[in-house]
Order: sequence, then C-alpha cells, then structure tokens
Amino acid sequence: MNVMEIVSGADVNGAVVHCLLLTRELAQRGHRVTLVCRPDAWIATQLRGAPVDIVESDLHRWPPDEVRRLANIARAQAIDVLHTHMSRAHFFGVLLRWLSGVPSVATAHSRHMQLHWMCNDRVIAVSAATGRFHRRRNLVRRTRLDVIHNFVDYRRFEADENKRAVMRAAFNVAPTSPLIGSIGDVIPDKGLIHLVRALPKIRRAVPAARLLVVGGGSGVYRAAVEREAERLGVDSMIIWAGRRTDVADILRALDVFVLPSLEENFPLVVAEAMAAARPVVATAVGGVPECVSPGETGVLVPPADDGALAGALVGLLCDAPLQRRLGEAARKRVQERFSPETQVPRIEAALSLAAQQRPIALHA
Repeated sequence: MNVMEIVSGADVNGAVVHCLLLTRELAQRGHRVTLVCRPDAWIATQLRGAPVDIVESDLHRWPPDEVRRLANIARAQAIDVLHTHMSRAHFFGVLLRWLSGVPSVATAHSRHMQLHWMCNDRVIAVSAATGRFHRRRNLVRRTRLDVIHNFVDYRRFEADENKRAVMRAAFNVAPTSPLIGSIGDVIPDKGLIHLVRALPKIRRAVPAARLLVVGGGSGVYRAAVEREAERLGVDSMIIWAGRRTDVADILRALDVFVLPSLEENFPLVVAEAMAAARPVVATAVGGVPECVSPGETGVLVPPADDGALAGALVGLLCDAPLQRRLGEAARKRVQERFSPETQVPRIEAALSLAAQQRPIALHA
C-alpha cells in the first residue's frame, strides 16, 4: 500500500510516538509511506535516513490552499489511504479525503466530542473504552470501528544494569534507594497531586524512597503540586526531571512505575514500563485495565484515592520478589499482546479495508 500518515503533534507524546513506530514498521514491511508533519517536528528528526517521504505542513484548513496542495501530492503519489493522528490532523484528514478522493482512517488516541469522526472510512480506537466513547458520542458506526491497542518495541527496553546505574547516578539516587517513577505531562488529568499526597505515608514506611517526575506541561499546575509537596514536607523526596526523550533508560532506573491519572485512553508509557519489566501501580480509568491486570502485571487503584495509591506503592516497595514477579509477567504480556508482531498486522488490515473504499473526490 501507499500510506500517508498525518500527525499534528510537533513535540513528543504518546500519539506521536505511536505514529513514529507505526511509520517505521510499515516501511519495514514494504509499504511506501509518506509522513505529513509540522515543520521542525520531533518525529521528522527521528526518521532521518528512513525510507519515508516527509512532507512538512502546518495543516491549516482555511484558506483551503494547503488542503489542495496535499490533495495534489496524494494524487501524484497514488496514495491508497490516509491515516491521521491527533485532533488537527483528524479534521485536516477528513477535508483531504473529500478533496482528494483518498479514503481516510483516524486513530483515536483521545476522547473528545468532534463530529468529523463519523466522516472517516474507518476509525481505530486504542482501547475499548475509547471505542465506546466514539460510538456513543461521535456517532461512529460500529461496522467502521476497530479496537487495536497501541504497541511498543519491547526490544528497546531490555534490561541493562550499566545504564540503570548511570541514570541513577545522574539523578543522584543511591543504588539501593527505592525509586518510584511517574512519566507524563504535568497537567491536572494526570493526577500528580494525588501521588504527592500519598508521599507522607510512603516515607513513613520506606524512608529512603524517592519520586522521579518526568514530563513538561502546565507551569501553574506544577507550581500547585510543588506547594502541596512543601506543605506536606515531602518536597525533598521529589526529583523534577522535566521533559525527556530517553524514556527507556529512565524506566531502567526505576523500581516501580506509577500512573495516578484521573483520565486515560491507552497510556503508551504504561506499556513501555511493562516492556521494561517494571511493576505498575495505576488508576483504574479508561483503557488502563485493558493493559494492567491486577495481581498479575501490576496493581490498580481508584482514581484520586491517595490512601489506596500509597498502600499499593508501599506494598510493592517492601516486597522485592513481588516486584520481580509482576515485572516479568508484565514484559511477557507486552510481547504477547502489545508488540509490533501482534498489532501492526491488525492496523495493516484496517488500512487495507479502508483503501478499498474510494470516496467521491471534489475538484481541487
């Protein structure tokens, strides 16, 4: 197939990483792939040297000159199917579908009410919870919807004790200090303030424990979280690492990964933590229970429940054999259910099915 992947995120997030991994996999499997991304986007720097055509676009919808330009490129390159990621790309993709006559597939990495979803030939939901939302709220037909969980390249997350030691030293964490890690945007939906409120109980049970927070986001929210940490007297436990791209090495440095979110779809970082054989403590929201099995690959707690979060983390930090058992099972689960080998053929099938449905093109 000739596939045009369109992504509107300029920085690093789960949807952008998914698009990057999929673009590489499709190219490796013999498909011709054109990637449309924002100028100076992170994803383009990661694909240098790859057999992928890169087209830069700000994806503006009005005036329609940019949609016309991309429609001309799609026709000239005989694109079989468009595949979009993130809100701006989704709307642009629907307009491009109408103008070029090329079928479109949109991958739903989030849940927002946007009626353009029903205009795609197919929609891929990254979790069953996400799929239910788009059927009920955005009126996507069941017959056009595929639930296909995200995948990770688990080979990138192989154990490496030397890298673990180097990363811990970089953050000034002793080799034996229990290290909890949270990776994600520092915004209210990620629930970091509830993790901070769990820290006093964790410190009483495990005095040497530290918390590594990785991610950018809202300065206002981060300031509120920092004030709460100071109020509770746990600010010295927290290491603020900011936005990072070396996620694999950071996960190797951790003992336990935590996701205290109030809202999620299918968090790619949880699958990455599992691939790194790290036990996961997460809130039972959105598509998280489709990834983490309680007592098998991690621990699930209710959202915004500081006590339950603290109890789950203390239980793991104080039980090294349990950490190993859950971590090993988590890595196996990723290999079996969230790997390129299992997921990419399903995405290929969805793209191929859409490619067979040629919409009527408007004149550009």
